Amino acid sequence: MKNKKIKTILNFVLTIIIAAIFVACSTEKDGENEKQDSVKNNKFGGTIVVAQKMTPPHLDSDKSTDWAISSIMNHIYEGLFEFDANFEPQPYLAESYEIEENGKVYTIKLRRGVLFHNGKEMTSEDVKFSFNRWLKNNDAGNMIAPYFDKLEITGPYELKFVFKRAYAPFISILGSHVSNQKLVIRPKELIEKYGDNVMREHIGTGPYKFIKWIPDQEVRLEKFVDYVPSDKPVSGLAGKRIAYADKIIIKSVSEQATRIAGVQTGEFQFAEEVPQDQYKILVDDPNVEPVIVKPDGMEMLIINCGIPPFNNIYARRALVAAIDMEELGRTMIGNENFWSVDGCIYPKGTVWYEENSGAGVYNNYDLQKAKDLLKKSGYDGTPIVIVSGQDNKVEKYGAIALKEQLEKAGFNIKIELFDRPTVVERRSKKEGWNLHLSYFYMTCPDPQVEGAWTGTNAWISNWDDDDSRAMDKIFERMMIETDKKKRFEIVKEFYDKTWETLPYIKTVEYSRMHIANNSLKGYANFCQPFFWNTWIKKK
Repeated sequence: MKNKKIKTILNFVLTIIIAAIFVACSTEKDGENEKQDSVKNNKFGGTIVVAQKMTPPHLDSDKSTDWAISSIMNHIYEGLFEFDANFEPQPYLAESYEIEENGKVYTIKLRRGVLFHNGKEMTSEDVKFSFNRWLKNNDAGNMIAPYFDKLEITGPYELKFVFKRAYAPFISILGSHVSNQKLVIRPKELIEKYGDNVMREHIGTGPYKFIKWIPDQEVRLEKFVDYVPSDKPVSGLAGKRIAYADKIIIKSVSEQATRIAGVQTGEFQFAEEVPQDQYKILVDDPNVEPVIVKPDGMEMLIINCGIPPFNNIYARRALVAAIDMEELGRTMIGNENFWSVDGCIYPKGTVWYEENSGAGVYNNYDLQKAKDLLKKSGYDGTPIVIVSGQDNKVEKYGAIALKEQLEKAGFNIKIELFDRPTVVERRSKKEGWNLHLSYFYMTCPDPQVEGAWTGTNAWISNWDDDDSRAMDKIFERMMIETDKKKRFEIVKEFYDKTWETLPYIKTVEYSRMHIANNSLKGYANFCQPFFWNTWIKKK
Protein backbone atom coordinates (compact mmCIF):
# COMPACT_ATOMS: atom_id res chain seq x y z
CA MET A 1 0.00 0.00 0.00
CA LYS A 2 2.85 2.33 0.91
CA ASN A 3 4.68 1.61 -2.38
CA LYS A 4 1.49 2.18 -4.31
CA LYS A 5 1.01 5.56 -2.62
CA ILE A 6 4.60 6.58 -3.42
CA LYS A 7 4.12 5.49 -7.02
CA THR A 8 0.95 7.58 -7.27
CA ILE A 9 2.74 10.65 -5.92
CA LEU A 10 5.64 10.14 -8.31
CA ASN A 11 3.23 9.83 -11.25
CA PHE A 12 1.50 13.06 -10.16
CA VAL A 13 4.82 14.93 -9.88
CA LEU A 14 5.94 13.57 -13.25
CA THR A 15 2.67 14.75 -14.81
CA ILE A 16 3.19 18.25 -13.41
CA ILE A 17 6.78 18.36 -14.71
CA ILE A 18 5.71 17.24 -18.19
CA ALA A 19 2.88 19.78 -18.18
CA ALA A 20 5.27 22.52 -17.08
CA ILE A 21 7.72 21.60 -19.85
CA PHE A 22 4.84 21.65 -22.37
CA VAL A 23 3.61 25.03 -21.12
CA ALA A 24 7.15 26.43 -21.19
CA CYS A 25 7.65 25.20 -24.74
CA SER A 26 4.26 26.57 -25.77
CA THR A 27 4.97 29.89 -24.07
CA GLU A 28 8.38 30.10 -25.71
CA LYS A 29 6.79 29.30 -29.07
CA ASP A 30 3.97 31.84 -28.50
CA GLY A 31 6.54 34.41 -27.39
CA GLU A 32 8.56 33.79 -30.52
CA ASN A 33 5.39 34.14 -32.63
CA GLU A 34 4.51 37.39 -30.87
CA LYS A 35 8.05 38.61 -31.45
CA GLN A 36 7.83 37.72 -35.12
CA ASP A 37 4.40 39.39 -35.37
CA SER A 38 5.79 42.47 -33.64
CA VAL A 39 8.66 42.67 -36.11
CA LYS A 40 6.32 42.02 -39.02
CA ASN A 41 3.76 44.65 -37.91
CA ASN A 42 6.17 47.14 -36.33
CA LYS A 43 4.80 50.66 -36.62
CA PHE A 44 7.99 52.35 -35.48
CA GLY A 45 10.67 53.85 -37.69
CA GLY A 46 11.01 55.58 -41.04
CA THR A 47 10.46 59.14 -42.22
CA ILE A 48 7.14 60.83 -43.01
CA VAL A 49 7.55 63.41 -45.78
CA VAL A 50 4.79 66.03 -46.02
CA ALA A 51 4.23 68.48 -48.89
CA GLN A 52 2.87 71.71 -47.46
CA LYS A 53 1.11 74.24 -49.67
CA MET A 54 2.54 77.40 -48.09
CA THR A 55 5.93 78.30 -46.73
CA PRO A 56 5.85 79.97 -43.29
CA PRO A 57 7.44 83.41 -42.76
CA HIS A 58 9.04 82.10 -39.55
CA LEU A 59 8.17 79.48 -36.89
CA ASP A 60 7.17 81.64 -33.91
CA SER A 61 3.45 81.03 -33.32
CA ASP A 62 3.10 84.05 -31.01
CA LYS A 63 4.12 86.40 -33.81
CA SER A 64 1.80 85.34 -36.67
CA THR A 65 -1.67 83.94 -37.38
CA ASP A 66 -0.33 81.85 -40.31
CA TRP A 67 -1.68 78.28 -40.13
CA ALA A 68 1.43 77.02 -41.95
CA ILE A 69 3.28 77.68 -38.68
CA SER A 70 0.96 75.83 -36.30
CA SER A 71 0.61 72.78 -38.57
CA ILE A 72 4.38 72.34 -38.19
CA MET A 73 4.92 73.52 -34.63
CA ASN A 74 2.06 71.48 -33.13
CA HIS A 75 4.51 68.56 -33.26
CA ILE A 76 7.08 70.49 -31.20
CA TYR A 77 5.04 72.62 -28.80
CA GLU A 78 2.03 71.64 -26.70
CA GLY A 79 -0.64 73.56 -24.83
CA LEU A 80 -1.99 73.43 -21.32
CA PHE A 81 -5.19 72.42 -23.10
CA GLU A 82 -5.82 70.74 -26.46
CA PHE A 83 -9.09 70.42 -28.36
CA ASP A 84 -10.77 67.06 -28.81
CA ALA A 85 -12.82 65.94 -31.81
CA ASN A 86 -15.97 67.54 -30.35
CA PHE A 87 -14.18 70.92 -30.05
CA GLU A 88 -13.98 70.78 -26.28
CA PRO A 89 -10.70 71.81 -24.61
CA GLN A 90 -9.16 68.97 -22.61
CA PRO A 91 -6.28 69.24 -20.10
CA TYR A 92 -2.99 68.30 -21.74
CA LEU A 93 0.11 69.79 -20.11
CA ALA A 94 -2.39 70.77 -17.44
CA GLU A 95 -3.54 67.99 -15.15
CA SER A 96 -6.75 69.73 -14.05
CA TYR A 97 -8.33 73.12 -13.42
CA GLU A 98 -10.92 74.79 -11.19
CA ILE A 99 -12.98 77.93 -11.74
CA GLU A 100 -13.42 80.00 -8.58
CA GLU A 101 -14.87 83.31 -7.42
CA ASN A 102 -17.70 83.23 -9.94
CA GLY A 103 -15.43 82.95 -12.97
CA LYS A 104 -12.73 85.45 -11.95
CA VAL A 105 -10.07 82.94 -10.86
CA TYR A 106 -8.77 79.87 -12.71
CA THR A 107 -6.52 77.50 -10.75
CA ILE A 108 -4.54 75.21 -13.07
CA LYS A 109 -2.52 72.23 -11.89
CA LEU A 110 0.24 70.90 -14.15
CA ARG A 111 1.23 67.36 -15.05
CA ARG A 112 4.41 66.38 -13.24
CA GLY A 113 7.43 64.88 -14.94
CA VAL A 114 6.86 66.49 -18.35
CA LEU A 115 10.21 67.08 -20.05
CA PHE A 116 11.35 69.73 -22.50
CA HIS A 117 13.51 68.67 -25.42
CA ASN A 118 16.58 69.92 -23.51
CA GLY A 119 15.85 67.43 -20.69
CA LYS A 120 14.54 70.02 -18.21
CA GLU A 121 11.24 69.35 -16.37
CA MET A 122 8.37 71.76 -17.05
CA THR A 123 7.26 73.77 -14.02
CA SER A 124 5.07 76.74 -13.16
CA GLU A 125 7.90 79.16 -13.93
CA ASP A 126 7.96 78.05 -17.57
CA VAL A 127 4.19 78.47 -17.81
CA LYS A 128 4.39 81.95 -16.28
CA PHE A 129 7.04 83.15 -18.73
CA SER A 130 5.20 81.56 -21.68
CA PHE A 131 1.89 83.11 -20.66
CA ASN A 132 3.31 86.61 -20.17
CA ARG A 133 4.93 86.52 -23.62
CA TRP A 134 1.71 85.15 -25.16
CA LEU A 135 -0.40 87.84 -23.45
CA LYS A 136 1.75 90.55 -25.01
CA ASN A 137 2.54 89.10 -28.46
CA ASN A 138 -0.26 86.72 -29.48
CA ASP A 139 -3.56 87.98 -30.94
CA ALA A 140 -5.49 85.73 -28.54
CA GLY A 141 -3.45 87.07 -25.64
CA ASN A 142 -4.25 90.61 -26.79
CA MET A 143 -7.94 89.65 -26.74
CA ILE A 144 -7.71 88.47 -23.13
CA ALA A 145 -5.37 91.19 -21.83
CA PRO A 146 -7.99 93.92 -21.16
CA TYR A 147 -9.82 91.60 -18.76
CA PHE A 148 -6.78 89.99 -17.13
CA ASP A 149 -5.43 91.05 -13.72
CA LYS A 150 -2.52 88.90 -12.57
CA LEU A 151 -0.85 85.49 -12.58
CA GLU A 152 0.20 83.91 -9.28
CA ILE A 153 2.47 80.87 -8.89
CA THR A 154 1.08 78.91 -5.95
CA GLY A 155 3.44 75.94 -6.24
CA PRO A 156 5.96 74.34 -8.63
CA TYR A 157 3.04 72.70 -10.48
CA GLU A 158 0.15 75.09 -9.76
CA LEU A 159 -0.85 78.59 -10.92
CA LYS A 160 -3.74 81.01 -10.39
CA PHE A 161 -4.93 83.18 -13.28
CA VAL A 162 -6.90 86.12 -11.88
CA PHE A 163 -9.24 88.30 -13.96
CA LYS A 164 -10.71 91.73 -13.26
CA ARG A 165 -14.15 90.25 -14.04
CA ALA A 166 -15.56 86.88 -14.96
CA TYR A 167 -14.12 85.59 -18.24
CA ALA A 168 -15.85 82.43 -19.41
CA PRO A 169 -13.95 81.60 -22.64
CA PHE A 170 -10.49 81.53 -21.00
CA ILE A 171 -9.84 77.77 -21.21
CA SER A 172 -11.12 77.55 -24.78
CA ILE A 173 -8.89 80.38 -25.93
CA LEU A 174 -5.84 78.94 -24.13
CA GLY A 175 -6.27 75.76 -26.20
CA SER A 176 -7.42 77.38 -29.45
CA HIS A 177 -6.23 75.42 -32.48
CA VAL A 178 -6.88 78.22 -34.99
CA SER A 179 -4.69 81.11 -36.13
CA ASN A 180 -1.87 80.22 -33.68
CA GLN A 181 -3.99 81.39 -30.75
CA LYS A 182 -2.99 78.51 -28.49
CA LEU A 183 -0.79 79.18 -25.47
CA VAL A 184 2.17 76.84 -26.01
CA ILE A 185 4.69 76.24 -23.23
CA ARG A 186 8.34 77.03 -23.78
CA PRO A 187 11.19 76.85 -21.25
CA LYS A 188 11.78 80.01 -19.25
CA GLU A 189 15.36 80.27 -20.49
CA LEU A 190 14.31 80.34 -24.15
CA ILE A 191 11.89 83.20 -23.51
CA GLU A 192 14.49 85.12 -21.52
CA LYS A 193 16.87 84.77 -24.48
CA TYR A 194 14.47 85.99 -27.20
CA GLY A 195 12.01 88.16 -25.30
CA ASP A 196 9.52 89.70 -27.74
CA ASN A 197 11.72 89.02 -30.78
CA VAL A 198 10.91 86.27 -33.28
CA MET A 199 12.33 83.00 -31.97
CA ARG A 200 14.96 81.22 -34.05
CA GLU A 201 15.37 78.29 -31.64
CA HIS A 202 12.56 75.97 -30.62
CA ILE A 203 12.42 73.82 -27.49
CA GLY A 204 9.07 72.28 -26.62
CA THR A 205 7.54 69.28 -24.86
CA GLY A 206 6.05 67.61 -27.94
CA PRO A 207 6.64 64.18 -29.48
CA TYR A 208 9.05 65.66 -32.05
CA LYS A 209 12.10 67.92 -31.68
CA PHE A 210 12.99 70.78 -33.97
CA ILE A 211 16.17 70.04 -35.95
CA LYS A 212 16.42 72.48 -38.83
CA TRP A 213 14.49 74.97 -40.93
CA ILE A 214 15.63 75.89 -44.43
CA PRO A 215 13.41 78.87 -45.40
CA ASP A 216 11.23 78.27 -48.47
CA GLN A 217 12.36 74.64 -48.56
CA GLU A 218 11.73 72.41 -45.55
CA VAL A 219 11.50 71.89 -41.80
CA ARG A 220 13.10 68.78 -40.26
CA LEU A 221 11.79 67.20 -37.06
CA GLU A 222 13.11 64.22 -35.10
CA LYS A 223 11.45 61.91 -32.59
CA PHE A 224 11.87 62.94 -28.93
CA VAL A 225 12.76 59.63 -27.25
CA ASP A 226 12.08 60.94 -23.72
CA TYR A 227 8.63 62.28 -24.58
CA VAL A 228 6.08 62.12 -21.75
CA PRO A 229 2.60 61.73 -23.29
CA SER A 230 -0.82 62.29 -21.79
CA ASP A 231 -2.61 59.13 -20.69
CA LYS A 232 -6.02 60.42 -21.83
CA PRO A 233 -8.00 58.80 -24.72
CA VAL A 234 -7.06 59.93 -28.22
CA SER A 235 -9.52 62.46 -29.67
CA GLY A 236 -8.68 65.26 -32.09
CA LEU A 237 -5.56 67.01 -30.78
CA ALA A 238 -6.20 65.68 -27.27
CA GLY A 239 -5.10 62.44 -25.67
CA LYS A 240 -2.08 60.16 -25.96
CA ARG A 241 0.49 60.99 -28.63
CA ILE A 242 2.91 58.36 -29.95
CA ALA A 243 5.81 59.27 -32.23
CA TYR A 244 6.01 56.24 -34.54
CA ALA A 245 8.14 57.82 -37.27
CA ASP A 246 11.78 58.59 -36.50
CA LYS A 247 11.65 61.78 -38.55
CA ILE A 248 9.15 64.14 -40.14
CA ILE A 249 10.21 66.35 -43.05
CA ILE A 250 7.76 69.09 -44.02
CA LYS A 251 8.54 70.50 -47.45
CA SER A 252 7.24 73.73 -48.97
CA VAL A 253 5.72 72.73 -52.33
CA SER A 254 3.59 75.46 -53.90
CA GLU A 255 2.87 73.64 -57.18
CA GLN A 256 -0.29 71.53 -56.97
CA ALA A 257 0.85 69.14 -59.69
CA THR A 258 4.13 68.50 -57.86
CA ARG A 259 2.31 67.73 -54.60
CA ILE A 260 -0.01 65.28 -56.36
CA ALA A 261 2.74 63.53 -58.32
CA GLY A 262 4.89 63.23 -55.19
CA VAL A 263 2.16 61.36 -53.31
CA GLN A 264 1.43 59.14 -56.30
CA THR A 265 5.08 58.06 -56.54
CA GLY A 266 5.63 57.79 -52.78
CA GLU A 267 8.09 60.68 -52.63
CA PHE A 268 5.61 62.29 -50.22
CA GLN A 269 3.46 60.40 -47.74
CA PHE A 270 1.04 63.33 -47.49
CA ALA A 271 0.16 66.50 -49.40
CA GLU A 272 -2.17 69.24 -48.27
CA GLU A 273 -4.83 71.04 -50.30
CA VAL A 274 -5.12 69.64 -53.79
CA PRO A 275 -7.89 70.67 -56.22
CA GLN A 276 -11.28 69.08 -55.62
CA ASP A 277 -11.78 68.65 -59.37
CA GLN A 278 -9.04 65.99 -59.24
CA TYR A 279 -11.12 63.84 -56.89
CA LYS A 280 -12.48 61.40 -59.50
CA ILE A 281 -8.98 60.75 -60.83
CA LEU A 282 -7.32 60.39 -57.44
CA VAL A 283 -9.99 58.19 -55.87
CA ASP A 284 -9.30 55.57 -58.56
CA ASP A 285 -5.52 55.68 -58.02
CA PRO A 286 -4.48 52.63 -55.91
CA ASN A 287 -1.49 54.54 -54.52
CA VAL A 288 -3.53 57.49 -53.24
CA GLU A 289 -6.14 58.02 -50.54
CA PRO A 290 -8.12 61.30 -50.81
CA VAL A 291 -8.77 62.98 -47.44
CA ILE A 292 -11.88 65.18 -47.46
CA VAL A 293 -11.54 67.48 -44.46
CA LYS A 294 -14.71 67.41 -42.35
CA PRO A 295 -15.57 69.53 -40.52
CA ASP A 296 -13.66 72.28 -42.24
CA GLY A 297 -14.95 75.67 -43.33
CA MET A 298 -17.79 77.72 -44.72
CA GLU A 299 -18.18 80.34 -47.40
CA MET A 300 -19.45 83.45 -45.66
CA LEU A 301 -21.12 86.33 -47.49
CA ILE A 302 -19.73 89.42 -45.75
CA ILE A 303 -22.10 92.40 -45.94
CA ASN A 304 -21.08 96.03 -45.68
CA CYS A 305 -23.79 97.15 -43.27
CA GLY A 306 -22.45 100.69 -43.03
CA ILE A 307 -23.63 102.07 -46.38
CA PRO A 308 -26.78 101.76 -48.54
CA PRO A 309 -28.50 99.59 -49.39
CA PHE A 310 -27.48 97.06 -46.73
CA ASN A 311 -27.58 99.46 -43.83
CA ASN A 312 -31.30 98.73 -44.19
CA ILE A 313 -32.48 95.48 -42.58
CA TYR A 314 -35.10 94.85 -45.28
CA ALA A 315 -32.43 94.93 -48.00
CA ARG A 316 -30.42 92.32 -46.07
CA ARG A 317 -33.52 90.16 -45.63
CA ALA A 318 -34.23 90.48 -49.35
CA LEU A 319 -30.67 89.37 -49.97
CA VAL A 320 -30.95 86.13 -48.00
CA ALA A 321 -34.37 85.30 -49.50
CA ALA A 322 -32.91 85.68 -53.00
CA ILE A 323 -30.12 83.11 -52.50
CA ASP A 324 -30.66 79.48 -53.43
CA MET A 325 -27.89 77.95 -51.30
CA GLU A 326 -27.88 74.57 -53.03
CA GLU A 327 -27.65 76.10 -56.47
CA LEU A 328 -24.88 78.33 -55.16
CA GLY A 329 -22.99 75.27 -53.87
CA ARG A 330 -23.28 73.46 -57.19
CA THR A 331 -22.02 76.48 -59.14
CA MET A 332 -19.36 77.65 -56.70
CA ILE A 333 -17.85 74.27 -55.76
CA GLY A 334 -19.50 71.54 -57.86
CA ASN A 335 -18.84 68.04 -56.48
CA GLU A 336 -21.27 67.43 -53.63
CA ASN A 337 -18.61 65.50 -51.70
CA PHE A 338 -17.14 68.91 -50.87
CA TRP A 339 -20.10 71.02 -49.81
CA SER A 340 -23.33 70.85 -47.81
CA VAL A 341 -25.96 73.16 -46.36
CA ASP A 342 -26.60 73.83 -42.66
CA GLY A 343 -27.64 77.00 -40.87
CA CYS A 344 -25.34 76.67 -37.85
CA ILE A 345 -21.87 78.23 -37.99
CA TYR A 346 -20.52 75.40 -35.83
CA PRO A 347 -20.25 71.85 -37.22
CA LYS A 348 -22.73 69.10 -36.49
CA GLY A 349 -21.56 66.84 -33.67
CA THR A 350 -19.68 69.57 -31.80
CA VAL A 351 -20.59 71.15 -28.48
CA TRP A 352 -21.75 74.44 -30.05
CA TYR A 353 -23.98 72.94 -32.73
CA GLU A 354 -27.66 73.95 -32.79
CA GLU A 355 -29.80 72.14 -35.36
CA ASN A 356 -32.48 74.86 -35.48
CA SER A 357 -30.07 77.69 -36.21
CA GLY A 358 -31.33 79.69 -39.18
CA ALA A 359 -34.67 77.88 -39.36
CA GLY A 360 -37.06 79.70 -41.69
CA VAL A 361 -34.30 82.02 -42.96
CA TYR A 362 -31.31 79.96 -44.06
CA ASN A 363 -31.70 78.17 -47.42
CA ASN A 364 -35.30 79.38 -47.62
CA TYR A 365 -35.23 80.59 -51.22
CA ASP A 366 -38.31 82.70 -52.04
CA LEU A 367 -37.95 84.99 -55.04
CA GLN A 368 -41.26 86.81 -54.57
CA LYS A 369 -40.51 87.46 -50.91
CA ALA A 370 -37.10 88.84 -51.92
CA LYS A 371 -38.71 91.22 -54.41
CA ASP A 372 -41.26 92.43 -51.85
CA LEU A 373 -38.60 93.01 -49.17
CA LEU A 374 -36.34 94.82 -51.62
CA LYS A 375 -39.19 97.17 -52.55
CA LYS A 376 -39.90 97.75 -48.86
CA SER A 377 -36.23 98.68 -48.29
CA GLY A 378 -36.48 101.59 -50.73
CA TYR A 379 -33.60 100.30 -52.86
CA ASP A 380 -33.07 102.74 -55.76
CA GLY A 381 -31.15 100.53 -58.19
CA THR A 382 -27.68 101.83 -57.33
CA PRO A 383 -25.08 99.23 -58.42
CA ILE A 384 -24.12 96.78 -55.67
CA VAL A 385 -20.41 95.94 -55.83
CA ILE A 386 -19.28 92.37 -55.12
CA VAL A 387 -15.53 92.43 -54.44
CA SER A 388 -13.96 89.06 -55.19
CA GLY A 389 -10.63 87.39 -55.76
CA GLN A 390 -9.78 86.64 -59.38
CA ASP A 391 -7.23 84.00 -58.32
CA ASN A 392 -9.68 82.12 -56.06
CA LYS A 393 -11.93 79.78 -58.04
CA VAL A 394 -14.58 79.42 -55.31
CA GLU A 395 -14.83 83.18 -54.68
CA LYS A 396 -14.88 83.97 -58.39
CA TYR A 397 -17.54 81.41 -59.34
CA GLY A 398 -19.51 82.29 -56.21
CA ALA A 399 -19.61 85.98 -57.18
CA ILE A 400 -20.84 85.08 -60.68
CA ALA A 401 -23.54 82.78 -59.27
CA LEU A 402 -24.64 85.42 -56.74
CA LYS A 403 -24.91 88.05 -59.47
CA GLU A 404 -27.24 85.84 -61.47
CA GLN A 405 -29.45 84.99 -58.47
CA LEU A 406 -29.65 88.50 -57.03
CA GLU A 407 -30.47 90.16 -60.33
CA LYS A 408 -33.59 88.00 -60.56
CA ALA A 409 -34.80 89.68 -57.35
CA GLY A 410 -34.15 93.18 -58.69
CA PHE A 411 -30.65 93.94 -57.40
CA ASN A 412 -28.29 95.72 -59.80
CA ILE A 413 -24.99 93.82 -59.38
CA LYS A 414 -21.45 94.73 -60.41
CA ILE A 415 -18.54 92.29 -59.88
CA GLU A 416 -15.03 93.65 -59.36
CA LEU A 417 -12.24 91.02 -59.46
CA PHE A 418 -8.82 91.70 -57.96
CA ASP A 419 -5.77 89.88 -56.69
CA ARG A 420 -5.86 88.91 -53.00
CA PRO A 421 -3.92 91.91 -51.60
CA THR A 422 -6.20 94.32 -53.45
CA VAL A 423 -9.33 92.55 -52.21
CA VAL A 424 -8.07 92.86 -48.63
CA GLU A 425 -7.28 96.53 -49.16
CA ARG A 426 -10.67 97.31 -50.78
CA ARG A 427 -12.80 95.58 -48.15
CA SER A 428 -10.94 97.37 -45.33
CA LYS A 429 -12.60 100.64 -46.42
CA LYS A 430 -16.15 101.62 -45.62
CA GLU A 431 -16.94 102.91 -49.12
CA GLY A 432 -16.58 101.25 -52.51
CA TRP A 433 -17.93 97.75 -51.88
CA ASN A 434 -21.09 96.00 -50.66
CA LEU A 435 -20.56 92.24 -50.62
CA HIS A 436 -17.62 89.87 -50.36
CA LEU A 437 -17.43 86.06 -50.21
CA SER A 438 -14.83 84.83 -47.73
CA TYR A 439 -13.73 81.42 -46.47
CA PHE A 440 -14.10 81.00 -42.69
CA TYR A 441 -12.92 78.00 -40.67
CA MET A 442 -15.79 76.40 -38.76
CA THR A 443 -13.41 75.03 -36.15
CA CYS A 444 -13.43 78.21 -34.07
CA PRO A 445 -12.61 77.46 -30.40
CA ASP A 446 -15.38 79.46 -28.74
CA PRO A 447 -18.39 81.56 -29.81
CA GLN A 448 -16.94 84.49 -27.87
CA VAL A 449 -14.33 84.81 -30.63
CA GLU A 450 -17.12 85.52 -33.13
CA GLY A 451 -17.68 88.83 -31.34
CA ALA A 452 -14.51 90.13 -32.99
CA TRP A 453 -16.35 90.28 -36.33
CA THR A 454 -20.03 90.27 -35.33
CA GLY A 455 -20.69 93.28 -33.08
CA THR A 456 -20.68 97.04 -33.52
CA ASN A 457 -18.03 98.15 -36.04
CA ALA A 458 -16.35 94.76 -35.76
CA TRP A 459 -13.88 93.63 -38.42
CA ILE A 460 -15.09 94.84 -41.88
CA SER A 461 -18.89 94.83 -41.58
CA ASN A 462 -19.23 98.50 -40.48
CA TRP A 463 -22.34 97.45 -38.56
CA ASP A 464 -23.50 100.19 -36.20
CA ASP A 465 -27.15 100.48 -35.23
CA ASP A 466 -29.58 99.41 -32.51
CA ASP A 467 -29.33 95.78 -33.64
CA SER A 468 -25.52 95.75 -33.46
CA ARG A 469 -25.63 97.15 -29.93
CA ALA A 470 -28.17 94.53 -28.93
CA MET A 471 -25.75 91.91 -30.25
CA ASP A 472 -22.95 93.47 -28.19
CA LYS A 473 -25.05 92.91 -25.06
CA ILE A 474 -25.49 89.23 -25.93
CA PHE A 475 -21.73 88.83 -26.12
CA GLU A 476 -21.30 90.67 -22.82
CA ARG A 477 -23.54 88.13 -21.10
CA MET A 478 -21.82 85.26 -22.90
CA MET A 479 -18.44 86.47 -21.64
CA ILE A 480 -19.28 86.22 -17.94
CA GLU A 481 -21.47 83.08 -17.87
CA THR A 482 -19.29 80.11 -16.85
CA ASP A 483 -22.09 77.55 -16.46
CA LYS A 484 -21.91 75.59 -19.73
CA LYS A 485 -25.64 74.94 -20.10
CA LYS A 486 -26.60 78.52 -19.36
CA ARG A 487 -23.87 79.80 -21.63
CA PHE A 488 -25.10 77.66 -24.51
CA GLU A 489 -28.54 79.25 -24.14
CA ILE A 490 -26.89 82.65 -24.65
CA VAL A 491 -24.99 81.27 -27.66
CA LYS A 492 -28.33 80.24 -29.17
CA GLU A 493 -29.53 83.82 -28.69
CA PHE A 494 -26.49 84.91 -30.69
CA TYR A 495 -27.43 82.49 -33.48
CA ASP A 496 -31.05 83.71 -33.51
CA LYS A 497 -30.01 87.37 -33.50
CA THR A 498 -27.60 86.72 -36.36
CA TRP A 499 -30.31 85.24 -38.58
CA GLU A 500 -32.74 87.98 -37.55
CA THR A 501 -30.40 90.90 -38.29
CA LEU A 502 -28.04 89.38 -40.92
CA PRO A 503 -24.71 91.16 -40.42
CA TYR A 504 -23.35 88.38 -42.64
CA ILE A 505 -24.83 85.26 -44.28
CA LYS A 506 -23.43 81.76 -44.08
CA THR A 507 -23.81 80.15 -47.50
CA VAL A 508 -22.45 76.58 -47.74
CA GLU A 509 -20.10 74.41 -45.72
CA TYR A 510 -17.01 73.69 -47.70
CA SER A 511 -14.29 71.01 -47.45
CA ARG A 512 -10.71 71.04 -48.64
CA MET A 513 -9.04 67.88 -49.93
CA HIS A 514 -5.67 66.51 -48.88
CA ILE A 515 -4.14 63.29 -50.22
CA ALA A 516 -2.09 60.54 -48.58
CA ASN A 517 0.05 57.80 -50.04
CA ASN A 518 -1.39 54.36 -49.22
CA SER A 519 1.69 53.60 -47.10
CA LEU A 520 0.60 56.17 -44.49
CA LYS A 521 -1.55 54.64 -41.76
CA GLY A 522 -3.35 55.95 -38.69
CA TYR A 523 -3.87 59.46 -40.05
CA ALA A 524 -6.62 61.29 -38.13
CA ASN A 525 -8.77 63.50 -40.34
CA PHE A 526 -8.84 66.72 -38.35
CA CYS A 527 -9.07 70.38 -39.38
CA GLN A 528 -5.29 70.63 -39.34
CA PRO A 529 -2.86 67.82 -40.30
CA PHE A 530 -0.68 66.20 -37.62
CA PHE A 531 1.45 63.08 -37.73
CA TRP A 532 1.84 61.64 -34.26
CA ASN A 533 -0.09 58.35 -33.89
CA THR A 534 0.64 57.94 -37.62
CA TRP A 535 3.00 55.41 -39.14
CA ILE A 536 4.38 54.08 -42.42
CA LYS A 537 3.32 50.58 -43.40
CA LYS A 538 6.33 48.38 -43.97
CA LYS A 539 6.49 46.62 -47.34
